[in-house]
Amino acid sequence: MGASTIEVSATGAWGSTLVISPDAALTDQLRRILEQDHCRRVRVASSFSEAETLLRDGLPATVFADFRKPEGDDCPSAFFSKLGRDARPEVPVIAVSDRGYVCDRAGVADLIVRGHLQLPLDRAQLWRLLEHELAKNGPSGNATASGPRVVHGETVACKTYTPAMSALLDDVLTLAGHAVTVLLVGETGTGKTTLARLIHELSPRRDARLLTVACGALPPDLIESELFGHVKGAFTGAERSKPGKFEAAENGTLLLDEIDVLGPAQQAKLLRVIETGEFEPVGSNDTRHSAARLVVASNLDLKQLVEQNRFRADLYYRLNMLELRIPPLRERPADVVPLTLDFVGEFCSAHDVRIDRVDPDFLACLKQYHWPGNVRELKNHVRRAVLFCRTGTLTPDDLAPHFRQALESGPLLPAGAPKAASQNARETSLVERVAANERRMIEQALRENGQNRTATAKALGLSRVGLYKKMKKLGMAAPRRGE
Repeated sequence: MGASTIEVSATGAWGSTLVISPDAALTDQLRRILEQDHCRRVRVASSFSEAETLLRDGLPATVFADFRKPEGDDCPSAFFSKLGRDARPEVPVIAVSDRGYVCDRAGVADLIVRGHLQLPLDRAQLWRLLEHELAKNGPSGNATASGPRVVHGETVACKTYTPAMSALLDDVLTLAGHAVTVLLVGETGTGKTTLARLIHELSPRRDARLLTVACGALPPDLIESELFGHVKGAFTGAERSKPGKFEAAENGTLLLDEIDVLGPAQQAKLLRVIETGEFEPVGSNDTRHSAARLVVASNLDLKQLVEQNRFRADLYYRLNMLELRIPPLRERPADVVPLTLDFVGEFCSAHDVRIDRVDPDFLACLKQYHWPGNVRELKNHVRRAVLFCRTGTLTPDDLAPHFRQALESGPLLPAGAPKAASQNARETSLVERVAANERRMIEQALRENGQNRTATAKALGLSRVGLYKKMKKLGMAAPRRGE
């Protein structure tokens, strides 16, 4: 039977199972199994656009969606966006694929997919999927399939699926056009420098310079000269006059990064220039005026530092008039996968590496991690994975060993969670990951050896009987006789 629409029930689509794939053989096989083994009513659509029209007749109880990239590049986004808007209660979605997600579909899949049906189709796998995966509450992602909020500058852009981050971008759009000092507060790696550049590029000063002072990288005795400049002979080694950053920025934007590391003496020198724009170069009595717009970034909460007498209260009150707090990545779980896919594309282009697919387990590992280094740490891990990938499909094996070791300790639990629960979570998570890795290695070896089990066993360093036992334990098809 072809992959055209099949009406199984005259009472509408609610309660039925919707199978979406251009592969007629796959849809026929899956339909027969669902009808015969699970007593499901099944409808079939050959494309996501066709499936979207079927939603007019009512919502399905379950969706099986082929995430292999078909001819014609049929896009699933519109279908899942409509499904997400209309679904009450939520409709579980099962992704059907052979080697993970195609890269340009991974973001959509991660948002809405609750389970994964690996090809070739296996009845036992389908039984387990329907019994366990569909019993879970909610999809694997942390957001709906609605589009992201994106704010573009000339050279940078910020994209988010997180409401708190979206609200912050609204504030950025409002403040960028006004010549006021902005304080950015966020943990290391959250993107304060990127956000400062976005503010500059959205402002009327976009054609002028954006200069950055990394306060944490400068010795205390050089900070004053770096900020305000010096005249010839002001100190030993000052062989000629040099303008400071406040002067060199002219009518542009000056970013003071990591201002929380400045000592009391250096903090005091900023009071006047922030209040009035006036300053004197080191060794000079000539007062100059800075026309630059100031953006200040801190890794720590300056209010807490004031309470601990580690930051001047008078400087803090000059800075906190317009404060933007950037949420850490662990509070933005819906952004982990979109950021990952953006980085994959960036590094494939930069290093001339081809990545065609992303294993769902790779994305699951990234979402499980707590990201103490935030977006910067995520970017570094993705870069390494892209460089070490040899198969064209990103898998957990491409992640750094210490990253995988950190995951083996289990996800972070809320404060006060029982230790036994933590231990059980770690053991269950580790067992599942080991089994998934073994299954993936066997499937890859089978493909590389033309599905010949004897050759596969040899390639894996197993006996034929050992491979049989391993496949049986993992619920995979048994080896063919005579091999």
